[in-house]
Amino acid sequence: MAGRNTRKRRKKIVRFPGGMHMNIGVIVFMFVAFYMVYNVYTYLTQVHVKSYEVAKGTIEVNTSYTGLILRKETIVNAEQSGKLDFYLKDHTKASKGTLLCSVDENGNVSERLNEAVDVSSVLTKENMGGIHSSIRDYAQGYDDLSFYSTYNFKSDLSGQLMEAVNLSALGVISEYTEFAKDNQTFHLYRANEPGVVAYYTDGMENITTDALSPGLFDQSAHKKQSLKTEGAVESGQPLYKLITDENWQIAVQLDQAMKNELQGGEVTQIRFKKDQSTAWANYTIERRGGQDYLILSLRNGMIRYADERYVDINILLDQQTGLKIPNSSIATKTFELVPYSYLTSSDTSSETGLYVEHRQQNGTFTKSEFVPVTVYYIDKDADENGVENADSETWTAYISDPKIKRGDRVARKDSTDRYEVQNTAKLKGVYNINRGYAVFRQIEPLFSNDNYTIIKSQTTYGITQYDHIALDGDAVEEGQLIMTG
Repeated sequence: MAGRNTRKRRKKIVRFPGGMHMNIGVIVFMFVAFYMVYNVYTYLTQVHVKSYEVAKGTIEVNTSYTGLILRKETIVNAEQSGKLDFYLKDHTKASKGTLLCSVDENGNVSERLNEAVDVSSVLTKENMGGIHSSIRDYAQGYDDLSFYSTYNFKSDLSGQLMEAVNLSALGVISEYTEFAKDNQTFHLYRANEPGVVAYYTDGMENITTDALSPGLFDQSAHKKQSLKTEGAVESGQPLYKLITDENWQIAVQLDQAMKNELQGGEVTQIRFKKDQSTAWANYTIERRGGQDYLILSLRNGMIRYADERYVDINILLDQQTGLKIPNSSIATKTFELVPYSYLTSSDTSSETGLYVEHRQQNGTFTKSEFVPVTVYYIDKDADENGVENADSETWTAYISDPKIKRGDRVARKDSTDRYEVQNTAKLKGVYNINRGYAVFRQIEPLFSNDNYTIIKSQTTYGITQYDHIALDGDAVEEGQLIMTG
């Protein structure tokens, strides 16, 4: 511009000794290019692993068993032969005097009963309201994951319809039924005591804990006979049975491991696999014919399993809480064992290590040199009760260093004592990758399931909450550079 002094911009030149010239822009470009190449090289050479952040968690300790249901059951037999009709749906509570079924000797009442079953005219508003309510509740609570409930709903609805229709029809032909009763050809059967009615038998109604045997748990040999399929009954044959006590038992064949877990206790929690409901049960352990049985005693919920003789359960022993890690993170590493008392520091540093004499091919040993080592675990020679030995001379250190091989000797500082490295042992652990490289850390498992393990926290050589570990413990090695992702 006019009136202003202008200056020519000059490129900055870096002069090197010997007259060599270099533009500063070229230097910056070379630096950036080198940095990018270095990062690409590092990315390509590092191992890429997925990481897992260690957190506190809980694993439920449970064991699956199939139990045999024992309860107080009374079978009621027919006193006459004839056509059979039911008036109360299966697996329903009946009070004393509730009408359950009828036997028609000549079949006339039963035939008229069927003729009177016209749903449009027989079902009352109250009946229809109950059925609509059942359908609405089922529709609102439907879940694809529990489709088995559809069959239960179908059975319940059929029973509800049968109960409503037959009772109403019986009222329609009351004059005829009274005539038949007077002639003693039509017989009504009512509950002679309160209970849950069930229209099946299986020959196991009188089984008690005293009669337990392995054969009773063979479900392939179990024969369940429905009493509603024939539509007729012979004198002396079962009509129905009543389960007359809400208290019931589940018997389980017990293995030694579970027996040891439960020994000395009185109460445990169980989960029913069918609907995932839980219950607390008192229990005893009884032995019959060389087999141990767990007898679980319950005080409610029996009606839900009134149509079953066997039930699948989980015994919920406890909940283990600690640091929760994936099983895939757990790896096994082999270590050399050396006396803990040989560990020392060098004369020039505070590093912990060993004075090592390496075995040569001719069998002689080199001059002692100090090798810094990492101690991965110290076995403090604890007794069977877990009490550690206070004498450190009995302790064993687990080390792993490429400079120390089997056959080498370690020397006690300022002593003629020597120990030849021979013994090895394996430890379970995980690889800590907090610093970008893999470091093995020993773990103390408390409990495992199919996916996770709970480990003891606050161990000397272990891991802590929020540490990052390799998700796949077998994919990395000690000291390996790690890039998470």
